[in-house]
Amino acid sequence: MVRICLIEDESDLHQILKFYLEKSGFSVYSCKNIQESTKYLKEAIDLWVVDIMLPDGNGLELLKTIKSNNSKAPVIIISAKGDCFDRVTGFEIGCDDYISKPFLPAELVYRVEKLLKTTQYEKEENNLSIIEIPPYKIDITKRVISLNDDILEITSREYDIICFFIEHKGQAISREFLLNSIWSNDYFGSDRVVDNYIKNIRKKLPFFAIETIYGFGYRYN
Repeated sequence: MVRICLIEDESDLHQILKFYLEKSGFSVYSCKNIQESTKYLKEAIDLWVVDIMLPDGNGLELLKTIKSNNSKAPVIIISAKGDCFDRVTGFEIGCDDYISKPFLPAELVYRVEKLLKTTQYEKEENNLSIIEIPPYKIDITKRVISLNDDILEITSREYDIICFFIEHKGQAISREFLLNSIWSNDYFGSDRVVDNYIKNIRKKLPFFAIETIYGFGYRYN
């Protein structure tokens, strides 16, 4: 269930917004001020709804805190002021949407659902570009391989060989086939050049299991 943290100090408005959000299938964490909301900063909140004018501070300061803890956490700002400066400042700090009082609760629900769809699409899109080969992560879009969030120094050719092995996991790959697939017509010489690249890959990615098939080639397991 999607978890929403609602920070709004006007009791009547808070209750009706909570009612509409829960009726739409969301789990709502209620807060009346900034202090109450801080206990949820380390929790897996899917979306924040924050009023600017709160009894113990400015909602924009809370927005900064939320984004510093999780820059990708979607935040909707609520304001009764209709102040253009607040609107611009909010987006500069990182709010994802802005709604001015008075508004219909159904409008907030609509904005929440729309923002969550956008956020989910971005997550799915990002996940599609990442291949996890523990303990390594391969970012297809950026053509980089990382270990514990540290990007490894590998050449473009080494990257292509690694991806080729992943695509042909468990298959016996001859040196000649690998050479023709990766180098194509760009290389003239001994197929033993493949051995040098495999040696370098093993050194740089010691947990990437490339097995030697003597007299033939290699297999990635």
